Amino acid sequence: MGFTLGSLDELMVDEVLCCIAVDRKGFVFGVTSWLPVFRDGRVISWTLDFMRRRSDAFPGLMEFMIASAVHELRQGVEVISLSGSPLAGETEEFSSGEAGLAGILDLVGRTLEPVYGFRSLARFKSRFQPEYRTLYMYYQDSLEIPAIGAALSRAYLPGYPFAKLPGFSAPWSPEKEKGSRSLCGTLP
Repeated sequence: MGFTLGSLDELMVDEVLCCIAVDRKGFVFGVTSWLPVFRDGRVISWTLDFMRRRSDAFPGLMEFMIASAVHELRQGVEVISLSGSPLAGETEEFSSGEAGLAGILDLVGRTLEPVYGFRSLARFKSRFQPEYRTLYMYYQDSLEIPAIGAALSRAYLPGYPFAKLPGFSAPWSPEKEKGSRSLCGTLP
């Protein structure tokens, strides 16, 4: 199992659809890629993966590119996905046993926000009024939670010097989680 995190590697796969916004002179302003989801050898869904634009692109370019792709791709598929935002801080009920995971995911999400932008990406995607589906992470032992947080961090930003980020190396304790009601959200 792997992660799809909008890297250039996925753009090299033949089945991946790449959409490019160019002006009349052929100047590239934005790129999106869509990963196919197969069932029984047939594409049943497309998932937004790679999304980049020039800093001087016109306002609304990404919205235009996504809406255009959805318009073209919606025929013959069951779902078009904008992809998940697992560290964006969506609130959810959880049992007291999940407080440790909530703390780790919140710490990772808050710490990586300036670098990756999970929460700002989720706000951007909300403009399309998507149907939200819960993402689950299964683990066997709560002692694995810190390693899960570290693995998520490395998956989203491989090679990044996390020890230099403020608060990333701060010790975590269950006492900080009391009263929290969010699986991936901001803690009080």
